[in-house]
Amino acid sequence: MELKDIMDILEGMKVGIFATVDEAGNPHSRPIHITAATEDGVFFMTGSETHFYHQLMGDERLAITALSEEDYLIQVIRIEGKARPASQDLLEKVFADNPYVQHVYKDEESRKIMQIFQVYEGEGFYHSLTQGHKYVFQIGEGQSKEMRVI
Repeated sequence: MELKDIMDILEGMKVGIFATVDEAGNPHSRPIHITAATEDGVFFMTGSETHFYHQLMGDERLAITALSEEDYLIQVIRIEGKARPASQDLLEKVFADNPYVQHVYKDEESRKIMQIFQVYEGEGFYHSLTQGHKYVFQIGEGQSKEMRVI
């Protein structure tokens, strides 16, 4: 398995539980739509008025957990890393190519407050619970794209 394969699986999961900490160090988690997952990182968005946004701007560390279950296949992906604001140029592409985003953010006003983020660095773990496959991987520029079986 390669990093691209794992990112394709993660993107197909569509929603992950994203955890951050607030300024007092208190943990917070919430379901967030995974806009895209590529070898360049995991992309998601939130409104600039949300607690999530302010937590990420105050401390870029986060953790993501996503799970899928199809017939007998149960897969889990976990990532611990850092996220930063990504180019707003991506926002138009996201709105054009993503029916979920178009459904949730229907008007121009709600789209104006959106910020795209990129998980640009981190370590991930993939586990097929039913097949027993386990891999660790790195996200980040200059990181190896190789999976390590554990």
